[in-house]
Amino acid sequence: MCLFSTNLFAQRAIIAPATLGPNALPIPEIKTGKLAKDFNLKIAYENHTSKGDDTQNAFIELSIPVVSNKVALVLSVVPAEYYTLDSETLEIRNITNGTASGNAGGDIYVGTHIQILKDKNSLPDILLSIDLKTASGTNTESARYTDAPGYIFDLSLGKDITTNTSVLESIRPFAMAGFYVYQTNRTDFRQNDAILYGAGVDLNFKKFSFTTSYGGYKGYIDDGDKPKVLRSTLRTRFNSIINYEIRLGRGFGSNFYDAVRLGLNINLNFINTLF
Repeated sequence: MCLFSTNLFAQRAIIAPATLGPNALPIPEIKTGKLAKDFNLKIAYENHTSKGDDTQNAFIELSIPVVSNKVALVLSVVPAEYYTLDSETLEIRNITNGTASGNAGGDIYVGTHIQILKDKNSLPDILLSIDLKTASGTNTESARYTDAPGYIFDLSLGKDITTNTSVLESIRPFAMAGFYVYQTNRTDFRQNDAILYGAGVDLNFKKFSFTTSYGGYKGYIDDGDKPKVLRSTLRTRFNSIINYEIRLGRGFGSNFYDAVRLGLNINLNFINTLF
C-alpha cells in the first residue's frame, strides 16, 4: 500500500523545484574552477524559509583527495530535515497522502571533480565536475524528494588576481556552465535537461574569505523549473583543524526559498599520517 501511494504521488506531482521541498532539486554549488586540496568534512545546519514551507536540516559533505591537486571524490547528503507546510502549499503541491509537517532523509550525492588546468600564467584554472544524485530521499508523498536519480555535469573557470594590499590578498572571479538532468515521472517529458549556469567572485583576506555568487538552472519544460539564487558566504581561514562559515541565500524565479547555513569545516588531513 505504501508503494502504491508513492507511485500515485509520483504520477500526479509536478517534479520541479517550484513544487518541492528546498532539498529535492537544489541549485548546485557554483564552483570556482579550483579543486579542494584538503581532506575536509563539512557539517552544517540550514534553515530554508518561504511563504508556505519552513524547513530545517542538517548537511554533511566529505571531500576526499584521490590524486593530489588533480582528482577529488565529493560526497554529500542531507541526513535529516524537518518541515512545516501551510494549507495553501499542500493544495498547490497536490499533497493528499502526505503530511503538513514531519521529517525526511535526503538524497546522497556522489561527485568526481577533476582539475583539468591549473596555475597557468595566461589561462584560467579549469575544473570538470560530474555528480550523481541518487534516489535515496524519503517522504516523496509529502513532496520532499523526487525518488529518482539525477546527473550534474559542469565546467568551471576561475583565476586568482593577486593584489598589492596588506588587507586583501587576492580576488578570484569565476564562472560555471553545465547541465542538470533529472527524471520527471511524466509520460510526455521523461526527464528535464536543464542548462546550469553561475558566476561570482571570491575575496581572500588573511584570516577569512568572502564569496558572492549568482546562478541557477533553466529547464525546457517550463513547469517551475527555472530556479535562481544569490549566495554570500563568509569563511574563516585560520591555521587550525576547524574553520567556520556562514552563508546567506536569496531565491529568485522558481526558487521561493531564502536560506541560512551555519557550518563547520573540519580538516582531516591528519588522517593521511596514520597510513
